[in-house]
This record gives sequence, C-alpha cells and structure tokens, in this order.
Amino acid sequence: MFRFFKNIINTVIIILAVFGVIAIYHSGLGEKIGSFFSDMFSMNEEKVEEQVGDFSKVDTEEFKIDKAVNVLGYKTVIAKHPSSGQKMVIVDSGKKTLLTEKDIQSGEIKDKLNELSKKVKYKSTGIEDVTILNKGYMTTYGQKVPYVKFSAKLTKFPYTVIYGIISVVDSDKDNQRLIVSVNDKKHYSQLVTSEFYKSINESKKH
Repeated sequence: MFRFFKNIINTVIIILAVFGVIAIYHSGLGEKIGSFFSDMFSMNEEKVEEQVGDFSKVDTEEFKIDKAVNVLGYKTVIAKHPSSGQKMVIVDSGKKTLLTEKDIQSGEIKDKLNELSKKVKYKSTGIEDVTILNKGYMTTYGQKVPYVKFSAKLTKFPYTVIYGIISVVDSDKDNQRLIVSVNDKKHYSQLVTSEFYKSINESKKH
C-alpha cells in the first residue's frame, strides 16, 4: 500500500485523470485516496471546483461531484454517475500541456497516450493493452471538442475490460484541460459521458 501511495505522489494528480482513476474505481480505494489527499494537502474543494469550471448546470439527481483537489497546480474534479458507476474526471493543468486537441485528432494518439502513460507509470495501476477504438466529437465548455474512445485490460481483480474516452479542451492556453470518462465494458455509456460534459461551462472565476 505504501508503494501505491508513493506512486500516486510521484505522479501527482495526473494518474487519477488518465489511468489511475480506473484502478481506484475497481479496487474500491476511492475514499481512501480522497482521505489520503485530504491529510497530505490543504484543499478547498469549492474553490477548486469553481476554478476548473462552472458545474451549476449539472443534473445533481444524475451526477455527483466526488472530489475536487489542487495538487501542485493540477486542479482536478472527479465526478460519478451513481446508477452506472461511471467516473468522469477533469484535470486543469494550467499552462502545463498534457495532450492537445491536435494530439487527439492525430493518427499518433496511441503513441501519445503511451508517452503520457510512461510519465504516470500506469503499469503500477494494473492496466495493460490500451487499444484505440474510435474517435468522435462532443460538447463541453461551450465548444465542440474531439475525443478518442479506448479500451484497456485490468491485470488485477476484477480482471475485467474497461472502456472510456479521453478528450482535451485547449482553446484557453492558460488553462489546459484533460477530460476522461471510464467504466467497465458492460456499463460504459457515451450518452452518460456526453450528458455530463455538455453541462460544464467556463468558470466565472477565470
């Protein structure tokens, strides 16, 4: 467990956004991770949420904001769709570019994800065989953005296949945003993803 937490610290919050959220969801460690961050860092969830975006239009009967943290400049909001278990994550990395919309649209997106995964050492989360399934567009922050849909295998219990999307909003060069939604193969819904993200707008605090 210490080694797991050490990896989380070393890779900051990105691992939650890209691949770590998958492992956290399936291993039931979400509350422990949240408690760990609360103990290790001073966080004002309401303030972080306001900085990442305007969530006032989110249907609170369908979705719940689980956590909002700011670790070393990576402002992250984690939400869930309780009835399906689907997770949605937004990372505002400021001026620190993780991926770009151009990357998402390019033919080298799998290589780009592999490069990013090396930075976050996603193998430690028990994930392998990341496969790009297709690409598309969705609406968030009041604009149409590209996404890539992927699948991946979990090498730890419950040894299942998960589906998800990764997208980017990079029109504001001062606030690069990485967007992720994941669930197990049987329950992943692009409709759930689209419904949540289309309700997110630019923060009035920016």
